[in-house]
Amino acid sequence: MIDLHTHCYHSHDSKTPPRAMIERAIGLGLEYIALTDHYDLDMLGWECIHQLDLDKHFEELTTLKQEYSDRIQLGVGVECGWAKQVEQDYALTLSKYDFDMTINSVHIINGRDCYVQGYYDNLSKNDAYAEYLDVIIQSLNAPYHFDSIGHLGYIMRYAPYDQPLWKLSDYADKFDTILHTLIDKGVALEINTHTKKRPFSFVPTIDLLTRYKELGGELITFGSDAHVPERIGDKLELVSDMLQSLGYKYIFKYLSHKPVAVRL
Repeated sequence: MIDLHTHCYHSHDSKTPPRAMIERAIGLGLEYIALTDHYDLDMLGWECIHQLDLDKHFEELTTLKQEYSDRIQLGVGVECGWAKQVEQDYALTLSKYDFDMTINSVHIINGRDCYVQGYYDNLSKNDAYAEYLDVIIQSLNAPYHFDSIGHLGYIMRYAPYDQPLWKLSDYADKFDTILHTLIDKGVALEINTHTKKRPFSFVPTIDLLTRYKELGGELITFGSDAHVPERIGDKLELVSDMLQSLGYKYIFKYLSHKPVAVRL
């Protein structure tokens, strides 16, 4: 049992102390949890966003990693919000820290946050999703090291369309470009179970996970995207069963940016 995408009060959208997240993971019997707090240079200038204090984040979690080493493995990480204009800033700052893992995620699409409903004004579902996938493709060429791509399908959490789920066949070329690039770069595909009570249990969708397997993809991570202790490990058993039904044998955890296989 592992969870590679969680947040504590180092993130602007969580109030939970890291120790509470770790204790909950231990109580659930997890062998590994990564705290991957938001490092959102893509949101510079947004008054509602306090930026991650990297020094504090790294120092506090490294201390806790040592303290809890005989009870659980703690991964020290960050989730970077990608944007083209801040790529070099990430490259400069991330290299200064010995993180276990870095998640690269897209939240902002051409300067607009798809969390905000106004993003979808005058946009059809096809146009909104195609634009999102084009930005995902750009993000995969970021000049800094990252270990996984976070919540591919994030836009479906918030899209106001009656049928928010996408289909592989609707954007086949874009999806194949993404999956081929992940495989070529050795970047993991994250399964994320934070779906905001939408009519699906995780992203990406099963058809993408099937296609990834067909193309030879193996690196899969699990992330609850928990911001509170109660959601740690959410739907992990469901995801594990689904992956095994598709022929996957492992999910992966990361230590010093190296993938370590954990048998399903």
